[in-house]
Amino acid sequence: MDNDSVYEDLCRKLSVTPTGVPKGEKLLDILKVLFTPEEAGLALILPFMPTPLSDIADAAEMDLEVAARTLSRMADKGLVYASEEDGSPLFMLFGVSWTLFKYPLVSSVPGVDYQRLRRLCREFLAEGTLIGDGALNAEGKHVPVGRILPIQENLSSETEVLPQDLVYPYIDRADWISVSECACRRIVGACDAPKEVCIAFGRQAKYLVERNMARRIVHHEAKRIHKMAGDAGLVSVTSNTKDEIGIICHCCSCCCAQLGAATRHGHYDLVPKGAYIASIDRDDCNGCGSCFDRCPVKAIVPADAGNGDTARVDLERCLGCGLCVSSCPDDAISLVQRSPLPDVPRDVVAWMEKAVETRGVKEEFLRELQIRKR
Repeated sequence: MDNDSVYEDLCRKLSVTPTGVPKGEKLLDILKVLFTPEEAGLALILPFMPTPLSDIADAAEMDLEVAARTLSRMADKGLVYASEEDGSPLFMLFGVSWTLFKYPLVSSVPGVDYQRLRRLCREFLAEGTLIGDGALNAEGKHVPVGRILPIQENLSSETEVLPQDLVYPYIDRADWISVSECACRRIVGACDAPKEVCIAFGRQAKYLVERNMARRIVHHEAKRIHKMAGDAGLVSVTSNTKDEIGIICHCCSCCCAQLGAATRHGHYDLVPKGAYIASIDRDDCNGCGSCFDRCPVKAIVPADAGNGDTARVDLERCLGCGLCVSSCPDDAISLVQRSPLPDVPRDVVAWMEKAVETRGVKEEFLRELQIRKR
């Protein structure tokens, strides 16, 4: 297999994942920066589920130690997930395309052309294709990879709150927590918002810490970072799952791939939404515009835009983040439940099943859960 064809085959493999991949030649260029030809060939063998090192080495017809060194380097680069079970190493190719770009951007492995990688990712972000039509099916539908967590303090006692929308219980029960720099702000740098605000939990956090892509933190520091990010006007985006979450990103619309797809390119259908929407009490609103300035996706229509003396909420754009609530000097804004409520999958397996079925690639994805032979 020649070098170009191995990257084309890898692109096809990634295209059947729950989120798909961006379309275009730049994807091949990025894969060539991330993977050596030998690593790309090994990635074609790897399933999208944890697999014993010995099985991978057998399928790749590689010496066990050589396979271990190669996979460990790929894990250091953020290309494969590495873990252990009963002392035996397990490896998995990441099955969410944005993870395949995000983690390498916060890694530091000799021999990787990070300057070129950042430039290519910046170009994807500028075009709006890093999070784009690769995730959509023929009818333009998709299952979001994330959902919005509201600022917990901005949920009033009168609002019916769903357990999966409370941040602190997720933090309290996590055995591992880590924090890393935001990959989007690292490569775009369009604002001075805090960078070290991407919080991971459980196995994902352990992996990132062990591979030097994050630092381990304790529960109270995670809560402090989360509050600090909200005070800075950042939106909390987490995994689109109920039982457990893998990560909380604190996002800005000027750098973030997901929020920027909406604000810079009009792809509001691709932006994660939460279980709430902002509601403005017209009797209390004085039309000051504080909420308009605070909203990261311009979902607030200001008072001087044909609404009379009060602002109103564009329900199609509202994320339900709650940033506008704390900005209102007259307490005229509250969060109320969205109707209908977003359908949040139980766990990552349920999310994957729903996503690949919606994209029409379920059979192809299921085949990639099995190890391939060279």
